[in-house]
Amino acid sequence: MANNAITAKARAVHGKFLTRDDYTNLLHRGSIPAAVAFLKTKPMYRKAFIDADETAIRRRQAEEIIKKNVFDNYIRISGFSSSGKDGIMSFLARQLEAEQLIKAVSAVTQGTQSGFVTAFPDHISEYVCYDPLKLAEAKDLAELSGLLTGTMYHKPLKELMTAPDPDVNKIITTINVCYIKWAFEQTDKSVKGKTREDVKNFFLRKIDADNLLMCYRMIRSFGYDPDRINELMIPYHRKLKPKDIDAALKMIDPVSALRDLFVKTRIATKRVSDIPEINVGLEDHKYFRHRLAVSTNEIESLYALMMLFRDESTNLCRIIEGIRYGLPPEETEKYLII
Repeated sequence: MANNAITAKARAVHGKFLTRDDYTNLLHRGSIPAAVAFLKTKPMYRKAFIDADETAIRRRQAEEIIKKNVFDNYIRISGFSSSGKDGIMSFLARQLEAEQLIKAVSAVTQGTQSGFVTAFPDHISEYVCYDPLKLAEAKDLAELSGLLTGTMYHKPLKELMTAPDPDVNKIITTINVCYIKWAFEQTDKSVKGKTREDVKNFFLRKIDADNLLMCYRMIRSFGYDPDRINELMIPYHRKLKPKDIDAALKMIDPVSALRDLFVKTRIATKRVSDIPEINVGLEDHKYFRHRLAVSTNEIESLYALMMLFRDESTNLCRIIEGIRYGLPPEETEKYLII
């Protein structure tokens, strides 16, 4: 299928996403069954929930269906790509693989391995480079390291995971770096010209934001010193320069300095939310909507669509969680990316 046909297909799929009115409707549903009944009326979710008993469905089941539906749509849409399984689908699979590995590390260090395996999404099992069941059986990080032998994670993580006093935050940073290095290598292989830079900018924008948010959390919640925080930075940047972060961390009020730096290095014109993560999400959502609307390249279009899909999935899971715990609609709404 030609590039213009693929980008048109991606935009058509995005046209089926939930509207702001749909979200308002969902937020005011009094129960999870009522929310599921509403989703069954929407083209994007009708098939996913067709076999679900909406009168008895529970939170976890609803969330699993929502996440699997997103993944199933990724697979279906990536089938239109000329690069096939080595194209956009491979980016998604590796991203999910890294995210789940981070969860495995947390589970091992906290002794909650059984929770990790029950929460592991079955629909991605065949796409990851490790065995989730074996990872869940690991008694410590050193054993988990051994299970990563032969993967791109093993060599960079081995020394960190077998250290007498493992630094979990550093391990998490290293997992993310492994994914980013792979993504850049894959981009260099599969994309040319300006589109290559556009795709890399997708990742670099996120890295800038992730580094700023990490600094914000580490200094506000844990009181880490600048040198300690710098060790946890992902060593890539777009507009965010390491020297600017270092200067912000050494200010009298580093939290405010980091907020100012975010506005300076991103294209945000105003702070919409008081929650930093939501501010980042809102800005990125707007950016990906724009890229999907103007792009003429299949990889860029499909990647933007993939990110927007993830936002909608996250929104729905937050609404389901809010309904489950009886949160006021306006409270849940603060955490939605729309």
